[in-house]
This record gives sequence, structure tokens and C-alpha cells, in this order.
Amino acid sequence: MVQKIISQAPQIKKEDGLANLIGQFGKWQLLVMLAVSLVKLSSGWVQMAIIFLTPSLKFWCSNFGNNSTNVGENMTCYSDCLEYSYDTYPFGRTIISEWDLVCDRSWMASFTQTILQFGILLGSIMFGFLSDRYGRKNTFLASIVGLVAFGFGVAFATDYITFTVLRFFVGVSTAGTMVISFVIVMETVGPKYREICGCLFQMPFIVGHITTPVFAYFYRNWNEYSLSMAIPPAIYLAYFFILSESPRWLVSVGKVDDATKLVTKAAKFNGYPTSNVEETLKKMSAEIKLQSTVAKPNYIDLFKGTLLVKTVCSCIIWMITGLTFYGFNQYISQTSPDPFLTVAAMGAIQVPSILLSIWLLRHFGRKLTVIIFFTLGGLCVLSLALVSNIFWVTLTLGCIGISCVSVVATCIYIYTSELFPTVVRNMGMGACSTCMRVGSMIAPFLSNLTISWMPTVFFGFAPIIGALVCIILPETKGTALPDSLVVEKNNA
Repeated sequence: MVQKIISQAPQIKKEDGLANLIGQFGKWQLLVMLAVSLVKLSSGWVQMAIIFLTPSLKFWCSNFGNNSTNVGENMTCYSDCLEYSYDTYPFGRTIISEWDLVCDRSWMASFTQTILQFGILLGSIMFGFLSDRYGRKNTFLASIVGLVAFGFGVAFATDYITFTVLRFFVGVSTAGTMVISFVIVMETVGPKYREICGCLFQMPFIVGHITTPVFAYFYRNWNEYSLSMAIPPAIYLAYFFILSESPRWLVSVGKVDDATKLVTKAAKFNGYPTSNVEETLKKMSAEIKLQSTVAKPNYIDLFKGTLLVKTVCSCIIWMITGLTFYGFNQYISQTSPDPFLTVAAMGAIQVPSILLSIWLLRHFGRKLTVIIFFTLGGLCVLSLALVSNIFWVTLTLGCIGISCVSVVATCIYIYTSELFPTVVRNMGMGACSTCMRVGSMIAPFLSNLTISWMPTVFFGFAPIIGALVCIILPETKGTALPDSLVVEKNNA
């Protein structure tokens, strides 16, 4: 089966009927993309917040009890120590100093980020399934409400457990916004503009990454810092008034009347004729219904036919991307003498990376781009173990490594969305996003390894393995989005 997939040349499938009705990209698609992509800002804040919540701090034992005036040595743990003190500069109160997350409690600092990513993992599964069953709009709005409510709650947490539990639910909600928003965009634009829209859609996440140190610079205490990043997402509640359902999803589930109203409006807005809208959508719906299985698709369908290899390989690639991107970002920031500059630079370098991704995807396709930049990124990170520990050298190599992984992260969103049919696309994206979270959950512990060379080895070899796995997948450049499972089963 694997050989069959490898040997398949990319083919142009049937024309995209929806794109013929409303155009490949017009004013309507632009408005949808601009509106929905704003939610990626908070995705950057939520996932990068840990860098300034748990910075590396100097500590010492300041109270041994029994009226002792002894003071412990820096960075030394004592079994009889009753109280530790901290040098938090350049920060104020962090969750490290707030809840004594050092010595035998040091694992709890990484664990709170793992729990956040675990929430994103579960949220990806849950919202991926719900949005395929009940629509993109309603599930997206539910995730927005959770993001706003739990985000405010984190800033007022009174203990570590409450803080971690609330961050778990923030993660669940964030997953819904990430998975569904991207699918909405991919189901709205035509095949000709998938590359550029898919790449530019990631830009707000990078803006969120770059601005995270800005919040941390002006709000040095962890609770004020958390609150400052919880307030802006309140504007997302406006989605209740401006967001519409995905017309492609409406057609795929047989809601042709609702789809006709929405597509007619979009066609008029883009200057396209509306005379054949209902007839065309009915034909599309009938074809999907004829080709689809009697039972509603579920996650098991992702592991049948040719989708089995696609799903497994995609999941491995996403897991490696999550491991490398989040772990390496945290590792570089913790070893930097200026975390504000370092984190901002690591975010800023991703802007040209995303713009470069557009050109790469159009000229080299999805598969070759992922393979090349996975390999380059891995080699760049591995080289960190061989060079002197000079700030500008490590920062430069780190930025190049992250930029390569950023290219891959941008590409795989588009690549994966094109591998799965409409009826299981959100479930496929959810499964892959889940695996990215598995990598992200492991990442904090790897970045905090005490042996200095080990993080670079893990974060360097992992992308190279990802490049080898990608060789198995087919190219999808220029193909129409598949709608049903029948083609995958026939190719098995």
C-alpha cells in the first residue's frame, strides 16, 4: 500500500464547484479570512506565556528553622529548608517564586505547560469531531466563550492547582479556535489561493509570539501578565454577530437551502452570477451523498484505506513539529541573558519564514518544502552543541532553526488539510493537532534537561526523522479538495 501511495503522481481531480460559484478568492473570502485569523493572536499568547511564567531563577534557602541565621548556597536544595528566597530580576513575582516550584517541586513548572498542551490535545479531538458533526460556527463560538472566561480566571488563581486546572481549560478552548478557524479558511478559498491564504493565516500567531515579551516587559508579575493577555480576546465575542457557517460543510451534510442563501450572498458580494447556485449545490450534495458511506464518518475512518498511511505519517510529522517548535523556543529563552529580546527575535524571524513559505509551496510543492526545511532546521539545531556558548552565535543559530521549523509548521497546515476529505477533514486536522500537543507536552521536560547538550540533540534529530517520514506521503499541490471517503477506499 505504501509503495502504491509513493508511486501515485499528483492528479487534478474534479473542479471545485464552490469556487466556480463564488470565485477562487474575492472580497467575501478576504473578509472571512481577516476576521477569523484574528483568533490566532491569542493562540500565540496562550502557548508562549509559559516562557515568562516560569523563567530560570536563582534561589537559596533563607530559613532553616530553629532561629538559625544560616543562609544556603545559591541553587542548592536542602532537605531541612523551610523557606527559599529568589532573585527574580528582571521579573517580579513568577509562579516559580509564588509557589516554590524548585528542588523537589521543580517538575511542577514544566507540568503546568504539559497540562495546557494536554488540554489542547483533548480540545483538538473534541472540537474536531463536534465541528464535523454540528458545524464549524457553533463549535467555534463555544470555544471562544471558553477562551475568554477561563483566560480571565487564570489571572485570579490563588494556588498552583487552580492555576493549572484553569490553564487546562484555556488549552481546550484554544484548540477549538485553532483547528476550526483554519478549516473555515481552507473551505472558503479556492485551490488557487490555498497556499497564500494558508500561510498568511498563520501570521497573527507570529504577531502573538512577538508581542508576548511586550506584555511580560510591562507587566512583570505573573497575575498582571496573565490578565493583560486575557483582556484583548474579549473582542472575539463579536464573532457571535459576524461569523457565518462554512458553505462547504453545509453542502456536505445536505443543508442545501442554507448553503444556497450563504453562497448567493457571497457570489453577489464577489460580483458573480447567482442563477445556477442552487442547482450546482444540489448536484454537489447529491454526489457527496452518493459517494459517502451510510454511517456518519468518525475517527476510525481515518485509519482505513489509503487514509491509514496518510494519518499515521501526518501525525508523526505534527508531533515532531510541536516538540521542536515549542521545546526549542523555551530552551533558547531560558538559556538567554536577555529573554525579552530573544523571544521577540525568535518570533520576528518567523515573519519572513511565512512569506517565504508562500513562494516555496507554489514552486516546490508541499512535500519537498517540508523535507528540505525539516532537514535544514535539524542540522542547524544540532550545530548548537558544537559552537561556543556566545549569545549572538546561539541566538542566530536558534533563530534560523526556528525559522525552518516555522516554514514546516506553516506548510503542514495546508498539506494536511489537502490530504483529508471534507467529511473527515476537521477530524483529521484534530488528530494531527492532537499529536502536535503530545510533542508539546514532552517539550518542556526536554528543554529543562540538566545535561546541556541533550536538548539540542533531541530537538535536532527529531526534524530529520520527520523529513524521512514525509517521503512516504503524496504531493497535493494543485489538487482539488476531496469531499468523500470513496476515493480513499477505492485506492486501498
